[in-house]
Amino acid sequence: MAVQQVDHIAINSFDMKESLRFYCEVLGLEKGKSVDMGEVILNYVVLPDGSSIELFEFKDHGFYQTLSSSENAIKHIALKVDDIEGMNSELIRNQVPFEMELCELTPLGVKALLCKDPNGVIVELSEKLI
Repeated sequence: MAVQQVDHIAINSFDMKESLRFYCEVLGLEKGKSVDMGEVILNYVVLPDGSSIELFEFKDHGFYQTLSSSENAIKHIALKVDDIEGMNSELIRNQVPFEMELCELTPLGVKALLCKDPNGVIVELSEKLI
């Protein structure tokens, strides 16, 4: 028995419209299904490898104010991209805030950047160095 791949990453979304715009329009991912679970709607964004980002949309918007920092605790999510320069330009064009500008991380063998999604989650985008 072994872990084979990431299935999904769950994120509390404070603004679903902006979250979907960021992941689908800015990052170019595909909108998947939405599932109504009663108190929450799960909106999926599908990555090319079949894994997904699961965006939680609470029907009671007051719920977000009750979350502790540990319930919002996601260090970052990391996504491999095939054109980091183009993605960097798209992020700048969309005024996405950066945590770390595009740079070469030679010890890791990648070019990478860190940006923030509309929920404050840090998203790492990286491409292998040639």
